[in-house]
Amino acid sequence: MILDISPLLSGEKRKLDIDYMLTVSSDETDGGAVNLSGVRFPHPARVLGQITDNAGYMRLTLAVTLPYVTVCARCAKEVSGEFEMNFERTVVPEGMVEDAEEKEEDFAVAENGKLDIDEQLVELLELEFPTRILCREDCKGLCQRCGKDLNEGPCDCPMVEPNPAFAKLLKLFDEEEPKNQE
Repeated sequence: MILDISPLLSGEKRKLDIDYMLTVSSDETDGGAVNLSGVRFPHPARVLGQITDNAGYMRLTLAVTLPYVTVCARCAKEVSGEFEMNFERTVVPEGMVEDAEEKEEDFAVAENGKLDIDEQLVELLELEFPTRILCREDCKGLCQRCGKDLNEGPCDCPMVEPNPAFAKLLKLFDEEEPKNQE
């Protein structure tokens, strides 16, 4: 979204409220902006906030709420929720900041009285979005051997697997035990 901040620049207003929906997609074939494999965004992100002007110092403050659907990193069940993130930048006119890295991290640059922040928002969403999401904090996951969901109860797999390097030695102990008992 391109915000017209000319009322702030002219001194006509001291605050502009922001409320819009930002379409986010992780599907590359759909021109997806966020590179998060295995995550779907069924609805646009809600962006709420404001730009305030305090004696020429303009501050952009936003809260972003993004609904998502993915799979649990431990048990592979579908998980849906909302990711929330805050976004703050100092708004400056074009040409005030020369260092490109500083520009992206600390500032939102207004060009000709217009401010486009979607690119910075999407980039920050990609960086801040969790890499692992669980269906619940105490998810037990799947058995590594049989694949049973351990949240539904234990499986029948042996708890301790003998090291195959010691298989012959264990076989010798198993053969000796009956002889010692005679």
